[in-house]
Amino acid sequence: MTTPPTSLARAMELLRHPNLSLSLSAFSDLSELKRAHARALVSGLSADPFAFARLLASAALSPASGDLPYAAALFRAFPSPTLFMFNTMIRALSGRPDPADSLRLYVRMLRSGLSPDRLTLPFLIRSCRVLALPRLGRGLHAHAARLGLDSDVYVVNNAITMYSGSGDMASARRLFDENADVVDVVSWTAMVTGHANCGVLQQARRFFDRMPSRNLVSWNAMISGYARSGKSHKARELFGRMPQRDVASWSAMVSGFAQSGLCEEALAVFKEMIDKEVTPNEATLVSAVSACAQLRALEEGEWIHSCIKEHRAEMSVILATALVDMYGKCGSIAKALEVFSEMPVKNVYSFNSMIAGLAMNGSERQALTLFWKMQLTGQHPNAITFIGLLSACSHSGLIDEGRWLFEKMIRDYNIRPLPEHYGCMVDLLGRAGLVKEAVEFVDQMPAEPHPGLWGALAGACKIHGEVELGEEVAKRLIELEPNHGGRYILLANIYAAAKRWDDMAMVRKLLKERKVSKGTGNSAVEALP
Repeated sequence: MTTPPTSLARAMELLRHPNLSLSLSAFSDLSELKRAHARALVSGLSADPFAFARLLASAALSPASGDLPYAAALFRAFPSPTLFMFNTMIRALSGRPDPADSLRLYVRMLRSGLSPDRLTLPFLIRSCRVLALPRLGRGLHAHAARLGLDSDVYVVNNAITMYSGSGDMASARRLFDENADVVDVVSWTAMVTGHANCGVLQQARRFFDRMPSRNLVSWNAMISGYARSGKSHKARELFGRMPQRDVASWSAMVSGFAQSGLCEEALAVFKEMIDKEVTPNEATLVSAVSACAQLRALEEGEWIHSCIKEHRAEMSVILATALVDMYGKCGSIAKALEVFSEMPVKNVYSFNSMIAGLAMNGSERQALTLFWKMQLTGQHPNAITFIGLLSACSHSGLIDEGRWLFEKMIRDYNIRPLPEHYGCMVDLLGRAGLVKEAVEFVDQMPAEPHPGLWGALAGACKIHGEVELGEEVAKRLIELEPNHGGRYILLANIYAAAKRWDDMAMVRKLLKERKVSKGTGNSAVEALP
């Protein structure tokens, strides 16, 4: 009676199988693969390029036993890697969030004297798309053409996706037309997605309507394009026609509406999704929370937070940060602090959201304290961090702290000030009555100040009775924006505050002569139930 082979023995047999998919399913986990590797070393099987290549593929690509660092160690151990081995590692590395190593490995492959084949270049072109390197991707595509591989459907599809992803729809369209005999549903979907992402919705719809067959990705891309462009009627019409939906379909609607400012629409779709017992993914939840933040809708935000807990969704850094931002903008700073303190991992965006929330809710000194804690954790602030900090200083009159932070931002973190940073400093100095210093500060700016900055200065001059300065600044504003009625009104009000009635009348007359609209006042009220 023969003894049935053990699972490891069976796995070793599969390593020699010509069908790669069977080899990839040979091992149940990484530990079993390592045992097979040990046995291969003892038996001498590891010197067989075919068997070793299958072992490498299992380590690099198998969902069950894959481990990329282990695969890289195996690859380095083989003295003369074959084209199959290079392709295996390039494919695995191209799937990482940062696939730059796949391009480096390609250079090594060329230096070893090997020439790429139809399985090499598609993954490299995909790496260029992820890394936003269209020039290098174009060079690889040209390389494929020189090797006679440019009509391969995998090369074509990845090149179309790369070109469309970088906004070069002309090249994508030319490639699509030149390979009309090989394009498939992936090619068509890439064209729909590319045009939709570029906002060319009429072209996207033409491709969508002409598709020989559609998949969920093409439906979702078209819906997402309409939703992001604020075309809610068309998005809903197409959404209703879908033969089937997945969570990405719902997310496309919620995310698209939230991005286009149709936040009430986004929340309506999210509620419908929950009513139909579709479990939301992270992207959907983040978009729904963002919609609440834009609407300052605290009650809806709290409900979504409860949905997150009910569905036991993973509280990722991105989702938790969105909640902190929402609670801060809705004025519930205690809830924002609660979510923030429970985050096991925080990034610079988490700290930025919490600092901004504290600054806008009257806890300016607490925002500055959090900045010190942020530095202690090793997180490096960015430009947005300092906008929140300078805003906190402005609202609380912390002049010295504001000056010090502005200098620290430039000196210690090499952050080039944005117009928002200058605006915060002008606001800080203007509120404190240091109008002349604020004007000197603006004059020292490396770039031309934007009109909003001059407007803030002119307003500070009016409040603190700096009539001559205010007159000079307001006149400069009128030169910059001669068709902005508010600038004339500001100068007239400065004259009125100084009781210079003739000058005020002259400005109002000029306003009428130039036929500049004064603008209409408006207000918004949220009706209570």
